[in-house]
Amino acid sequence: MTVTERVAYLRGLTEGLGIDDSSKEGRVIKEMLEVLDDIALTVTDLEDNMAELSEQVDAIDEDLEGLEEIVYDEDDDDECDCCCD
Repeated sequence: MTVTERVAYLRGLTEGLGIDDSSKEGRVIKEMLEVLDDIALTVTDLEDNMAELSEQVDAIDEDLEGLEEIVYDEDDDDECDCCCD
């Protein structure tokens, strides 16, 4: 169950209990649910951004791997000509 789904479940519980939002306690609970909604949306956005960044890092890693093969020519057993004797 995602954070957003859990907040929706809590909201349903409070509505099912008939909590009166005109009372002090009801106003606090209502505001807490609003904060939880905001937090859940932020977490979801962060998860989406992290997944996108992870895909980009994987693509960069693959590109770098290809460049390393070209530059270091891992198939060649000869010494590197670019180093000092």
